[in-house]
Amino acid sequence: MSTSTPHKRPAPAEVWSAGDYADVCDRMIPRLGERLVELAGVRPGQAVLDVATGTGNAAVPAALAGARVTGLDITPALLETAAERAAAAGVNVTWVQGDAQALPLPDASFDRVMSCVGVQFCADHHAAAAELLRVCRPGGRVALIAWTPEGFIGQILAATAKATGAAGSGPSPLDWGRESAVRDLFGAHVANTVLEREHVDMPAPSPAAWVDYMASAYGPLLRARLALEQRGTWATLRDRLIEIAAAHDAGDGGRFAGRAEYLVVLLER
Repeated sequence: MSTSTPHKRPAPAEVWSAGDYADVCDRMIPRLGERLVELAGVRPGQAVLDVATGTGNAAVPAALAGARVTGLDITPALLETAAERAAAAGVNVTWVQGDAQALPLPDASFDRVMSCVGVQFCADHHAAAAELLRVCRPGGRVALIAWTPEGFIGQILAATAKATGAAGSGPSPLDWGRESAVRDLFGAHVANTVLEREHVDMPAPSPAAWVDYMASAYGPLLRARLALEQRGTWATLRDRLIEIAAAHDAGDGGRFAGRAEYLVVLLER
């Protein structure tokens, strides 16, 4: 009789402090935060919260738009980088270390509550969703961007979870990229919901180069690579990820451009 060891979910700060998330954002999604700020309808003077802000990919553009911005993340190292980036941009942002599932912030204190491919990685989806709504003022807006299950990054994350044994160990972060799941999370608690799909193209010299870069810089994939190298199974997953990347190549035949689909979620309180 054989038994398997249940997959232990690592602490979020361990995952996101691994690698170089700032560089990943700069290379792969440099304008995605700006897009979220545009979708959220951020205006000068508004109180804006960026949840799971990372290195300030959405918080800094919101501050540049004239908003009074608070950026929250659970990972201290990312907040340090975010603060450096805000200073370099010449804007003031209040940085808070905290958990998106239990925000250390008052009820109804923000006009806009945003998260750019961040809050979807919380373990407790219902707690995170409830907190986003709690801190948003009546008449305000919650605006989210989340990777879809069918898209490039969704397929990469799903294959990685399967290879590491994390698949099925809890709710999937990709649920936030499913329209039906988002409606189940928020539908009864908001006045209006808008769901749209968009995409961003991620550049690299080739599919293999994209995989190798992300496996050295993107925390979730870096940690998976290190674990699977110890088991001697990384090469198998690497081959599978290269296949997925090639299948999502929207380049012109010269350089690779991985087309990554995401779901835009706009919720009116």
